[in-house]
Amino acid sequence: MGKSWLISNIYAYARRLIRPLLLLMIGLFFAYRAWDLNERFHLVVATIFVSLAVVTFVDHIRNTGEKNLRSRLGTRWHGVALNLGIILAFLDLVFAQIEWAQMGRVLVQAQYEVLLPAFVVVVLSLFLRAWRWQWLLRVVGEIPFAFVFRASCIGIGANMVLPARAGEFLRAYVLGRRTGHSKMAIFATLVMERILDGLSILFILVIVMLFGVRSEEIHILGAVGGAFYLIALGGLVLFYHRQAWMMQQVQRILSKEWAGRMVPLLSAFGEGLHTLRSARQLLIVGAQSLLIWLVISGSFYPVMLAFDFGAPVPLFTPFLLTALVALGLTVPGTPGGLGIMQYMAVLSLQLSFAAAAITPAHGFAEQAAAFSVLMHISQALPEIGFGAWAFIAEGMRWREVSQREGEAVM
Repeated sequence: MGKSWLISNIYAYARRLIRPLLLLMIGLFFAYRAWDLNERFHLVVATIFVSLAVVTFVDHIRNTGEKNLRSRLGTRWHGVALNLGIILAFLDLVFAQIEWAQMGRVLVQAQYEVLLPAFVVVVLSLFLRAWRWQWLLRVVGEIPFAFVFRASCIGIGANMVLPARAGEFLRAYVLGRRTGHSKMAIFATLVMERILDGLSILFILVIVMLFGVRSEEIHILGAVGGAFYLIALGGLVLFYHRQAWMMQQVQRILSKEWAGRMVPLLSAFGEGLHTLRSARQLLIVGAQSLLIWLVISGSFYPVMLAFDFGAPVPLFTPFLLTALVALGLTVPGTPGGLGIMQYMAVLSLQLSFAAAAITPAHGFAEQAAAFSVLMHISQALPEIGFGAWAFIAEGMRWREVSQREGEAVM
C-alpha cells in the first residue's frame, strides 16, 4: 500500500510540473527571439506564456484531484495553451523573417496541377498502411480489410485534427467496436507499428546521410529517435517474454483495486504482441513499413516540383523530409504536426541544398515557406477526407468519441 501511494503521488506531482515547465520553456524561447530579432510581438508572446506557466502551476497546486467541471476545463485550457505555444514556436522559426508579399506571389505562381499525383500517392499510402496493419492484426484475429481500412483512415484523419496523436487510440477503439476484439490487444499492434515505423525512418535517415547530409539537428534527432525506438522495442520484447513476472510485480506494487484493473489490460496487451514470436512475420511487416515510408516520401516530390527554388531539388530531399518530419513527430504534440511539419520541410530543403553544394537563389526562404504550406495541405486533405468518409461509414458520432476520450483502449 505504501509503494502504491508513493508511485501515485510521484506520478501526480510529475504531471503537475510538466505543463508549467513546457509553457515556461516556450515563454523563454520567445523572450530569446524578442532579444535576437528586436520584435515587440515576440516580447508580448513571451510575457503571455510565462504568465500562463505561472497560472498553470498555481492551478495544479490548488487542484484537489476532484473531477469537477472547473478542473476539467482547467486541464483542457492548459493543453490548448501548450499546443498553441508549440505551433507558434515552430511557425515563428519558419515565417518570422520572410517577405509575406513575396511568399504570396510564390503561392499564386505555384503549379497546383502537381497536387493531383501527390494526392494519389497519399491515398495509396493509406491502403498500404491498412494492409500492413491487417498483417499485424493476425495475432488478434482474421479481420476483413474493409474494417481495418476504415478504422485506419479514421485514426489517421483524427491525427490531423486532434492533438497528441489521439487518432492512435481512436483506431483501436473503432476496430474493437466493430469486431468485438480486445481494444488493448489491438492497441498493442499499433505500438508495434509505431516502432517498426521508427526503425524504418532511421534506416532511411542513415541512407540519406550517406549522400553527405550533415547537421547538428540530424544528429540530435537521429540519436534521440534511435534511442527512443530501440528502448521501446527492447521494452516490448522484455514484456512479451517476461509477462508473468511483470504481472506479479504489478500485483505486488499496486493496490488490489489498481492491480485488478491493470492485470487484465496488460494481459490483453501481451496478446497483441504475438508478432514478436514469428521472425517471418516481423520481416514481412518490417518490409511493408519500409515500403510505406518510401511511398510517403514519393508523395512529397510532386509538391516540390510546384516551386522554383533556383535549381533542381536533389533527389534525396523527399527522403530526408520524411525522416525529419517522422522523427519530429515522435513525441505527441500538435494536431497534424502543424508547425513541426513546416519547420522540418524548410530544414530539409536547406540541408539538401547545402549537401549538394547548391547556392540557394534569391527568395529561397519564401519558396521554402510556401512549399511547407502546400506540402502540409497535400497530406492533410486526402487524409482528413478519407477519415471523414470512414467516420460516417462506421456510423460514428462525435459525441461518442468525446465520451470515450481517455477510455479508447480500456
